[in-house]
Amino acid sequence: MKQFKFNLILAFVAAISLVNCTFDDNPNYSAIDSSENELLVKKFTTAPNFDGEIDEIWSTARPLLSTASVSKAGNRIIPLNGSSNGNAALEPTDLFDPYTGENYKYSLRGGHDGEYLYLLLEFDDDEDSMDRESFYFDPASKTWKQENKYANNKNDKFYEDKFAMMFPIKVNGAYPEGFSTGTCTVTCHSGLSNPAPGQKTTRHYMKNAGELADLWHWKRNRNVLSQSVDDGYVMDAEGKDGKASANGRKSDAGIKMYDDSPVFTDPVTGKKGPKWVKKGEANYYWITTAELASGAAQTVTGVAVDGTLTLSDGATINPNFHLASYAKGTGNKRFPSITVNPGGAGNDFRSDTQVRAKHNGKGWQIEIKRKLNSGDPKDAVFVVGEEIAFGLSIFNKSAIAHGTSNFKTMKIE
Repeated sequence: MKQFKFNLILAFVAAISLVNCTFDDNPNYSAIDSSENELLVKKFTTAPNFDGEIDEIWSTARPLLSTASVSKAGNRIIPLNGSSNGNAALEPTDLFDPYTGENYKYSLRGGHDGEYLYLLLEFDDDEDSMDRESFYFDPASKTWKQENKYANNKNDKFYEDKFAMMFPIKVNGAYPEGFSTGTCTVTCHSGLSNPAPGQKTTRHYMKNAGELADLWHWKRNRNVLSQSVDDGYVMDAEGKDGKASANGRKSDAGIKMYDDSPVFTDPVTGKKGPKWVKKGEANYYWITTAELASGAAQTVTGVAVDGTLTLSDGATINPNFHLASYAKGTGNKRFPSITVNPGGAGNDFRSDTQVRAKHNGKGWQIEIKRKLNSGDPKDAVFVVGEEIAFGLSIFNKSAIAHGTSNFKTMKIE
């Protein structure tokens, strides 16, 4: 009996340690009153202040405590980075390397007030990652290049933090086949053939015609002004015949919150460079459309043979005089790869799942708010008194490699 009690105490202490060491600033968890697989969405009498801070009301909601793990995703058939110049040997074999094996502990809590669903997602991450495919200058070739989108090694990670959640959408009274037990895995198809340049051999689409899944995708940089997820859905893909061209991911109706086509090509020299810059600025990772309109940021109108940029206001930037500032990986004046705008700012279907995010130095604390029924047929409906399956993914400065946490259930009180 004494040995049993001792072992029970050890187990309890270990559970408490696991919780508190993960989220030291918010120790309002109980190792007994938590779950690894079920998110209990509590009926709130008072809604939380929707600001990214953690109000006292959240301590009344039972947390789902789990881990999102990066597993293998299948081989790259062709190289994905332009810097590889077609040489697949320069890139890792698996699509998710060099992130494979990483684990991200997280907590998820939920509540509702009869009209809105509220979620609080916290996950460990000691860095607020914003350096996304920034432009640097290569003095050897006098050429502007971008940091790789897909990391070739652990020191080659230049991307924003992200998270995603997926829920089934009921169509004609039925959820997608297999989603209740498989969640995101039923939409993920690997080993696809005949990829064109830039195409992955693992893609998302629904198994059967007419099926739909709701996909929330929060992008730290690209959603900074919309303060929302980039709301979309997964549908059946045309030509889902085992080809890498099959892709069922679509965006909800609404205003796109960013422009991520950042390359300008000089029509005279043929040299490529960044499309937008802010003169004299350092350590910035996006440009707003408002800054372009006001003249606080400029568009690039020319790229000389030696890499000198001509700007829309007539000014020039010659990187050859400041090579350290524009150096690969370390330069503090590397140019961003996106412009951002507020999108619908919560007033269209693409931005109606609102987000308030804060990085506290140890990790992310993210509040999410959406109507239980948004009115969009491409959105999941959350019904009080019912359960719905879901999956969650965390991207740590990664374009595609993500830690997955599937086979979860949301029970709405």
